[in-house]
Amino acid sequence: MKKFIVSLLVICLLLLSGCSAANPTITETDARALVEQRHANSFGTVDILSIRYDDGQYIVEWQNKGNCEWGIDYLDGQNGDILMGETTIC
Repeated sequence: MKKFIVSLLVICLLLLSGCSAANPTITETDARALVEQRHANSFGTVDILSIRYDDGQYIVEWQNKGNCEWGIDYLDGQNGDILMGETTIC
């Protein structure tokens, strides 16, 4: 019975340690450039309000005062793909 419990704990430990988020391969500077490039237009420039890395993705808050637009983009930390974006226009 003890061997079973110890084996079960070891398996759980291995599973939990294998599911942790990997370190990002793109930098914060790359994430900033990707968001600026995506939202660039002739009405104004994109200002990055904040960037943070959480759970394998960059969360970038941005605004463009020129066309009264702002939002949040979620970028994959491994390849820079935009997973989801939220945009609001005044």
